[in-house]
Amino acid sequence: MSGARVVVSDPVYETTNNGSTWTAVGGSNSGKPLQVEGGALLTFDGTTAKVGGLSFPAADEVVLGKGGKLVSHRTPSAATAEVYDVATKTKLADYAPPFALADDTVWKVTEPGHLDGKSLTTGAVKTVLVASTCTVGPGAVNGRWAVLSGCNQVVDVVGPQPPRNLSVAADAQLGNGFTVQASGTDLLVTDLNDPALGQRRYGPIRTTGPSFRADGSGLAKIVYADAAAKPRVITLNWLAADPQERPDTVAPVLTSASAGDRIRDNTSLSFEWAYDDPQDPNSPATGVDSYDLRIQQRPNRTSPYSAWNQVPGWQGLKSNGASLTAPIGTDTCWQVRARDYAGNVSAWSASYCSEVDGTAPALQTWRIGDRVQLGGSATVRWAYKDDTDIASYDVVYKTAASGVAFGKWIYPANWQGTNITAITWVPRLGWDECFMVRARDYLGNLSAWSAPLCSVAPDDDRALTAAGTVTRSTSTLAFQGSTSVLKANGAYLTKATAAGQRIALVAIHGPGQGRVDIYHANIKIGTVSLAATTTSRVVTYLPVTPFRTGALKIVSTSTAPATIDAVALLRA
Repeated sequence: MSGARVVVSDPVYETTNNGSTWTAVGGSNSGKPLQVEGGALLTFDGTTAKVGGLSFPAADEVVLGKGGKLVSHRTPSAATAEVYDVATKTKLADYAPPFALADDTVWKVTEPGHLDGKSLTTGAVKTVLVASTCTVGPGAVNGRWAVLSGCNQVVDVVGPQPPRNLSVAADAQLGNGFTVQASGTDLLVTDLNDPALGQRRYGPIRTTGPSFRADGSGLAKIVYADAAAKPRVITLNWLAADPQERPDTVAPVLTSASAGDRIRDNTSLSFEWAYDDPQDPNSPATGVDSYDLRIQQRPNRTSPYSAWNQVPGWQGLKSNGASLTAPIGTDTCWQVRARDYAGNVSAWSASYCSEVDGTAPALQTWRIGDRVQLGGSATVRWAYKDDTDIASYDVVYKTAASGVAFGKWIYPANWQGTNITAITWVPRLGWDECFMVRARDYLGNLSAWSAPLCSVAPDDDRALTAAGTVTRSTSTLAFQGSTSVLKANGAYLTKATAAGQRIALVAIHGPGQGRVDIYHANIKIGTVSLAATTTSRVVTYLPVTPFRTGALKIVSTSTAPATIDAVALLRA
């Protein structure tokens, strides 16, 4: 029965005037129960099941959904069933059983404790919390109630009624607000709208092959075959009124959002979010319908943010993510809001910001050891810090051989775009060597060249010409192991050509040592006293002068010995 329409079999006849007139529909029903829901009639005629212009093998499992809008078809032992729209004869989805069809919605327990109803018209999904052992099968959702298997629970899928505990027989039918089942020679009707689950009995019914159906139009009626196998209609006017539900007045709530790393090493930005439409105890949730997105940007860290921009294509979004490409240095902040199917709109979310790295790497460590190198090898090393990561370095150097000025900066190919962070070399006597470095990150932000760092290996005393009372000697303290001792006032060491702007004297200081004057290009640069309480090798840096080229002269100015080890000319 569906409304005034009553259909019987076998053969198939129907009436719409309480049996005053019966019309042959045609065919038989092949021993399977008729299904009448809404305006749809499902018959099994021979080898064919028919409904609304759709045909399926009668041997297959074909179930008409409550309300008559959807029908499912499943071949024997198939993993899934096809769900069709009866009116358009269009396949809409595949679902693994068990599930229930009601109006345009497929209801299924998707995970323990979660009964989900998905509208195949809007795509909206509603979740109802149920007992963890519950499942739902064909015909088990009608109107606001779902009769669940495995847990003896009846739940309100509209709200706000609490679950009821009810055990029903295998042949029970679910009407709109009630269940009906055979009980001996009677029908037992249970009022689901009544929290106390009030019941009444009707009958007697035909006990050989009991036949009864709840009204497929949603009315509080039942049709059944009486003891004489004649159809009888019962109006259940004693059922409690349908519980009043309040409209959804609660806006969706943001549950998560992310714009990724705060500083990005690429120009592709993305924002993702998730909302939940909360189930208020007194108001059913209608589900999240769509989202609005807006952004504000600044081109660099010293600029203010722009006004919020609600990009037209990002209003009413059905997806929960968006992306864009931003120029280097741009900081982008996102905000999102959501609306449910009742039209409730959430407030704009907090800002989630992501900046495309526009800052060049910063030098953290840059060292080369002593300005005058007295060891067997020298190392220049560096370290940079960046907002993201360092991609590579460029290193250049220039040199000055003994007695001459610096040449041009040299760019070795294997030192450009390199990942090394140190260079070690063996210094050449009298050579001044300088380095510069710069760094780039993965977005191509390039730092300025560092300040030059220079290191010089001094000329040994043997590279100088001696005049006057000078003794060549050896010392374990000495650079290269040798010294030249000026033993009389006026004794000196000289080099015909020396270029630089600062002189570094390496000498042995100690008790009884004298002093020397240093000349460069016939100009006195300074006086150095070698007297000390303990004996040690000391590097003395004389004052910086304009760059000069000329003879270098180290002259003893006392009768005490002056032990000279080496001398360096610094070009920078």
